[in-house]
Amino acid sequence: MSRTRYDWSKLCHDILRLILESLHYKDYHRARTVCSNWYTASTTCKRPLYPWRIKFNKISTSLFDPREDKIHEIQHPGIEFSDRNVLASCSNWFLMVDSGLEFYLLNAFTRERINLPSMESSILGKERLEKEVAWKHFIERTDIISTKKQACLWINERTGDYVVAWSIKQHYLFTYKKGDDSWLNLEGTKCVSMALNKDYKLYVYALDNSITIFDLYGEFPSEIVEENPYRNHPFSFRFVSKPEEHAWKQVVAITNSGEVLMIVSLKGLEDKRLFYIYKMDFGSCNWERVDSLGGEMLIFGHGVTIRAPILDINGLGIKSDSICFRGDDLWPLSQLFIPITQPMCGVFDLATSTITWPKSLDASVLKSFWFVPGHA
Repeated sequence: MSRTRYDWSKLCHDILRLILESLHYKDYHRARTVCSNWYTASTTCKRPLYPWRIKFNKISTSLFDPREDKIHEIQHPGIEFSDRNVLASCSNWFLMVDSGLEFYLLNAFTRERINLPSMESSILGKERLEKEVAWKHFIERTDIISTKKQACLWINERTGDYVVAWSIKQHYLFTYKKGDDSWLNLEGTKCVSMALNKDYKLYVYALDNSITIFDLYGEFPSEIVEENPYRNHPFSFRFVSKPEEHAWKQVVAITNSGEVLMIVSLKGLEDKRLFYIYKMDFGSCNWERVDSLGGEMLIFGHGVTIRAPILDINGLGIKSDSICFRGDDLWPLSQLFIPITQPMCGVFDLATSTITWPKSLDASVLKSFWFVPGHA
């Protein structure tokens, strides 16, 4: 008796949507990568986007879902995370680098890995041997994990297309996208912060306070000049701040509608640690402070806002008009002569200027990173 084999990839979208919506989040994020049809069906599921936390252990990851208040453990056999560092994330994917400057993308749920070209061999090339020697002496392991590096990632989970940008010591900026032969060096771009959107546009906040926009879609990156309204209107915090306000970090971010924001981590009156948001008034061409993210939320340094749940999730502060951050994004407690007893992740409420810290102080919180599953 013969058996009829059914092609599950061809299930109608209504049935697929019902199946996907019935799954727990970890299984849902694995199932949506089965094929393009399942991924398309997943985009119609009524699942809210919100940040999770992830901790990279020695050979596994711990993923904390704040809505379910549950930690998912995923084993990664064959991968040693102790000498690898997280540079950026997009949806379920992380940009990783090891001490030998070997880059790769890693899916937190499916464990799929995409190796990127070697930085040394692809950027420098055999014909640039002298510079290669200088590069090897210039980049040290401490540089990879320092605050002097910036990175961003965008990936289309349906097509598999992706683009990566990475900067070190504010003097070197490299880009790579799927299909490129090697990393490309945007020479002369002194990057302080950057953001990357789905249109392959790279927004760079530079040392001279200017905002440069690059189009990464073509064979080589090209600067957008005429259509960059921010080009001749630099953002300088000292021109918009009060005497008692001192900036710690300044990052650029892009909203879902395409607006450019400058997010400032600072120390305010009575040493209060705060985040301020600025956007340019196109009438006056001045940067002005705004009090909200327009109902969206942001992970500090990730560069792109997300549509947030309106209500707080389990009292963790994760809601509209909030900023998720890691401990080193805030003004250092050591400079305020306060004992360091707070965890590495928190949420800042723009409406009340208050911080909500995680309820638990275990290792999964102290060394974890924010990411937003399913957001790309």
